[in-house]
Amino acid sequence: MSEVRGVPIDYTNLGYDALRESMLAIARQTVPEWTDHSENDLGVLLIELFAYASDITLYYQTRIASQLFPATSDEPESLVQLLRLLGYELRSAPPAAVELSVAVDAAQALPVTVPAGTAFLAQTATGERQQFESVRETTITAATLGPVVEENLRWFLPVTAVEGRTVTAELLGFSDGSPNQLYTLGEGPVISGSITVTVDGPGGATLWQEVRSLATAGPVQRCFMTQRAADGRVTVLFGDGVNGAIPPKAGLLDQVEVLTTYRVGGGPQGNVPPGTAFTSSISALRKILAPAGGTGGAEAESIESARDLAPRLYRAQDRAVTADDYVELALRTPGVGKARAVALNWNDVLLYVAPSGRVEQPSELLRRDLLAAFEQSRMTSSTVRVLGPEPVDVFFTATVRAEPYYLQDDVRVAVTGAAADLLAFNRIDFGESIYLSRLYDAVQSLPQVASLTVTQFSRTSDGGVDADGVIELEPFELARPGYAETIRLVIEGGVAR
Repeated sequence: MSEVRGVPIDYTNLGYDALRESMLAIARQTVPEWTDHSENDLGVLLIELFAYASDITLYYQTRIASQLFPATSDEPESLVQLLRLLGYELRSAPPAAVELSVAVDAAQALPVTVPAGTAFLAQTATGERQQFESVRETTITAATLGPVVEENLRWFLPVTAVEGRTVTAELLGFSDGSPNQLYTLGEGPVISGSITVTVDGPGGATLWQEVRSLATAGPVQRCFMTQRAADGRVTVLFGDGVNGAIPPKAGLLDQVEVLTTYRVGGGPQGNVPPGTAFTSSISALRKILAPAGGTGGAEAESIESARDLAPRLYRAQDRAVTADDYVELALRTPGVGKARAVALNWNDVLLYVAPSGRVEQPSELLRRDLLAAFEQSRMTSSTVRVLGPEPVDVFFTATVRAEPYYLQDDVRVAVTGAAADLLAFNRIDFGESIYLSRLYDAVQSLPQVASLTVTQFSRTSDGGVDADGVIELEPFELARPGYAETIRLVIEGGVAR
């Protein structure tokens, strides 16, 4: 609060009306001879014009100030730029991985080679075709095949494949030799870590490598970094000759092409259910199944998630020292849905990880990516072991009295859904206790339910209801709804179909 000639000024008065009234109040005290404050007065007109201009100026000043901090920024692109100052880039949607079991005819000539990048197609429940590509070349020999089974087939497991499609040799543009060249990839969503760039000029083609930051790159290092915008577009940024090399300038007759190869895809749609059948262009593969289904596919990182995680990662500074550091750095690895770190002693860390969307064991690829990520951040003398969660099924049996005029089948669906939502993957964490009271709240709040009597709330199929109504979990355990027939309901009242 300040004063003008003894008149206090409240600087929290924002907006046209507040500014106008404040200035008129000051005028009444400082210029008492000015008595005509009607709208027809020239002085009032000038005050109104000044209030209008100040209102606009203060609005933009307030908007600019709010965009300067991650906690208050509400413009997605502004928040992305702020996070980029912390060295934080939004994560793209991680792709799902599957371990395929392939069958060949017993009389098939061996060996059979499945090249890296072989496309496998799965048809989803919605009728869409989901493409996966093999990670590495796999050779099927007689020694690696199982015995002859029905339909005269022999099975081989696993052929590891990752959801997505490869875009090969896309022309991004032509280098002009300027520093900080920026190119936007033509397709999307782009899978993180899949981008390679080739600069093809008169001297031949050279391969450029992706780095996390150009700040530590040398002046002749052929590298680039990627940036993801709020709308998902991915751009490739080259160096300035000080931090990272500059793609060369074209000659009078020859152009320097900037070409890229990358993979597009990712997302939860790749988490195909167990037993999904696949097809392939390799005729020797008679049948292809995913016994355990797909795991690890998830949505791209949201703005709100980045707003919460970025400051914590900035505190860790890519150094894994405390258990929280291990968890936060693990969550930055594409495909990780949940993580819990347990220190056995000062240099031995167990990292329990659940892939995005499902309470399952992490795939071989996810384990590899995690270990590679911690190779740069862990202390030299420490060891990290990646383990999967111990799944816990929650058995729930209840008698539900339905409200009149509701179909019993509809009541059953609503109650089952409410119980499953209480244990949804995104709502629970490792070692989190499960409370009977929350189950009562969720079910009894349904309009279809008149009353509820729970007769079983247990982690075993033959259990009852614990006296305290709490299912305690160990730090490495994770509840998993919807993976087993654990909900049994008796519906009373309502309308039977």
